[in-house]
Amino acid sequence: MPANRFLPHEWESRLEEIDLEIVRQAAICKIALLEPGAIERVLANDAGVCGAEHEASFRTLRGLLYLHYTEVLHISEGLSPEIAHVIAQRVREHLRHRVGTQFESTRVL
Repeated sequence: MPANRFLPHEWESRLEEIDLEIVRQAAICKIALLEPGAIERVLANDAGVCGAEHEASFRTLRGLLYLHYTEVLHISEGLSPEIAHVIAQRVREHLRHRVGTQFESTRVL
């Protein structure tokens, strides 16, 4: 299937769904993903980054982070890197408004 199979608003919706679930799983695991090195530790399968042990949520979070990066790569290939950046930024801003203080307390994305 070609990388440009979705319109920009469809990519934005897909990324928002993925990122909202990233926020949820990070909150369950009590991971501050914006802390330096936190995302890298999750991707490296280092559960020591968790503030609360929850194996299933950690595995889900790790997979969602890979999925997020894969989707951004597909947007970059199908549309352009600039559009991918704009879409990802709009998703982050929308999520900040949607999850409010929960987003700030877990500092995800």
